[in-house]
Amino acid sequence: MVFTKIIAFSIFQALLSTLVAVILGFASAYYVAKKKSLFADILVSFSAVPLCVPPLLVALGYVLFFGNNGSFNRFLMAVFNLQEAPFSILYSFSGIIIAHGFYNFPIIMKAVADVWQRLPEEEEWAASLLGASRFRLFKTISFAHLRSPLASAASIVFLYCFFSFIIVLLFGPIGLTTLEVEVYRASRLSLDFSKAAFFALIETIIALAIVYFYSSFEKSGLRSQGTSAVLREKTKMGLSSRFFSIVLFGLISIFFLFPLFSIPIKAVFTKAAFKTVFFHKSFLPALGASLQSASISALLATSFAFVYALCIRIKDPLKKNRFFRFFPFIPMAISSVVLGFIITSLLFALRLQANLFILSLCQAFLFWPFAFRQIQFSLDAIPQAIDEVALMLSPSLLYRVYKIYLPLLKTGIISALSFSFAMSLGDASLPLLLAIPNIQTLSLFTYRLAGSYRFAEACASGSIILVLSVFVFYIGERQKKNLKREKKVRMR
Repeated sequence: MVFTKIIAFSIFQALLSTLVAVILGFASAYYVAKKKSLFADILVSFSAVPLCVPPLLVALGYVLFFGNNGSFNRFLMAVFNLQEAPFSILYSFSGIIIAHGFYNFPIIMKAVADVWQRLPEEEEWAASLLGASRFRLFKTISFAHLRSPLASAASIVFLYCFFSFIIVLLFGPIGLTTLEVEVYRASRLSLDFSKAAFFALIETIIALAIVYFYSSFEKSGLRSQGTSAVLREKTKMGLSSRFFSIVLFGLISIFFLFPLFSIPIKAVFTKAAFKTVFFHKSFLPALGASLQSASISALLATSFAFVYALCIRIKDPLKKNRFFRFFPFIPMAISSVVLGFIITSLLFALRLQANLFILSLCQAFLFWPFAFRQIQFSLDAIPQAIDEVALMLSPSLLYRVYKIYLPLLKTGIISALSFSFAMSLGDASLPLLLAIPNIQTLSLFTYRLAGSYRFAEACASGSIILVLSVFVFYIGERQKKNLKREKKVRMR
């Protein structure tokens, strides 16, 4: 396949996947922000899925649910008395788009809904009195405030889809591939390092442009402009809203919920699946390696994020230096496969081998922007006057950090640790690329079980990752909610 076709397909599938996520996410944000219903409450609970559920489990869930012998096809064959599977999206272009779109739509939903439900209603009331229609109210007032968070979230989704590796690798169509997959194949399978370097360079340049675009919408002033601290009162759903909510929830259930639930269901209802995994000679070492690498990477990412957030707070309190705000997002332009290729090339040149600490260091580099956002969110909640008072009381920076910043940022630090830990725990790409001798993580263990078609055992192992990730991520979300409550108290 020629280079241009691979590049074009990588961009095209990411754009189309992002479009699907935007449509689903914006429609879901409407119900979350404006409607009072059980459906809206259920949608809110989905917001953590793209961050705490690894892509490996999404791919595994799609194989289980939509495969020729999957639950969905068996259901259709039983209902309509068919002899062959009528529905097949795996190993196709549409399968990649659907998986990416439904997996990432909660990112759009949360970003838009958080702003939408805090838009002041006074502007809409004034426009209504002047005779503006509902569509014009939405177009000129609501959407004007929602464009920035929508563009910011869409940039993140584009990067996730552009860097997608496991999903494309497991059930991508024959003859179509992405830059990310080609970097892996060229560096690990064909050992064509010049080709891998070329693809990695092109991919990183494109990603840097997207990250720069994202950073321009990530300014806290722009994000909060025109919003209120008071949530808007939600209304009950009418007949048309109920109809569209049923359609939307049906699509989300089929392409989002059921595939994810297929994993623990398959593991629980397959005899001895968990027992086989627990007594596998590689399980306990893989679990230990995962917990160790995730803990180290979370500590490194959070420590660096804390130091950097504090530095720009002191050096640029008015947030005027654009580079200071752009720098934390640079790692987002480097995919796990590209980073793995760079590290393995360096180790090969130095005649060294990868180890667990190098894996943790690479994961910390990739995930520290997310830790930085959590700590920055906490730091922005601290009034600038506290810095001035602290400086008057003690000129020692270490003293101020220990006595003031660490206690005030405790919530953000815990949240950053949990985010980084959960994301590192579910990462299968870097362990696969680094190929650490005699060591594999739980995600890599799950990937190899799925690759050898031992789906029951893969589901059991994946369920363990899912439980650990969700639990740790839940701790971080609780800390964020505590921070929001503290911020409201300070504003009062």
